[in-house]
Amino acid sequence: MISPELTMMDGFGIVIGLGFVLSCGYWCADFLLVQLALAAKDMQSSVETPLVGAVAKLFFPALVVPPGLGAVALHMHGLATRYDLALPTLLGRYYSHGLLGLGITAMLASFMSGMAGNITAFNTVWTYDIYQAYLVPDHSDRHYLMVGRVTTLVETVLSIATAYIALSFNNLMDLVQLLFSFFNAPLFAIFLLGMFTEWATPWGGFWGLLAGVLASLGHYLAYHSRLLRYGSEMSANFYGAIFAWGVCMVVTTVVSIFTHRKAPEELAELVHRREPGRAREHKAWMRWAWVFAGGIAAVCIVLNYLFF
Repeated sequence: MISPELTMMDGFGIVIGLGFVLSCGYWCADFLLVQLALAAKDMQSSVETPLVGAVAKLFFPALVVPPGLGAVALHMHGLATRYDLALPTLLGRYYSHGLLGLGITAMLASFMSGMAGNITAFNTVWTYDIYQAYLVPDHSDRHYLMVGRVTTLVETVLSIATAYIALSFNNLMDLVQLLFSFFNAPLFAIFLLGMFTEWATPWGGFWGLLAGVLASLGHYLAYHSRLLRYGSEMSANFYGAIFAWGVCMVVTTVVSIFTHRKAPEELAELVHRREPGRAREHKAWMRWAWVFAGGIAAVCIVLNYLFF
């Protein structure tokens, strides 16, 4: 029995698990964000896409945390430890009938917007990047349109089923971080190796991703079997992400050593490398992008320090 000192959270899990693996994995490997960057009109716009999005994300806690604190302070018993009910509780308490309808409509619009964005991104990845490219190539546009429609229907049904699964968790964020530890964490390891090395191979990425998902799943089962003990479900998710990232990194590296690498010509524009000609061409806007990114990182660090 492994029984570390039980606290709700610990510094290593928060900094490495949440701050590095899960946060960076979300920002670099979430397919909705990747689709937004790929849809940009040129390379400069694709680089600016996550930077502009990061500025908006800095204000997101201000929209979420104060209402939650207010709900806990004013209606602790009404929440019944279901903190996902904070916003509906405040709406029901302080909005009149007309405003209540407007508030509920705004909430539903927000949920539908997020769901539609993720469904559209996954539909694109599955239909064009996987199904058309590898499974059933060289078919008519009508065929792929039909596949896309069926995929949308299946995704919607799965999304509804996921909502019922979320009811078994203490709060929605526990489920979200658990799913991220299963999938985004190993994807982030593959992203790093694929973006910054020329020796990582497709088979290495495949087996690394599979091993990372299984490692996170095994960690989750060990936690619920009380073989591993943490102070909270969220802390366990942070460590599950660390396990998934580390296992994926090691397996991808080992498998890549023994499998065929792609030629350097095939990796052009896909792997980060020093290219003096292009560096001079894009020197001005790239310098601005690095300064912008550094400023966002500095503000993020300061905010985390102030409100930790």
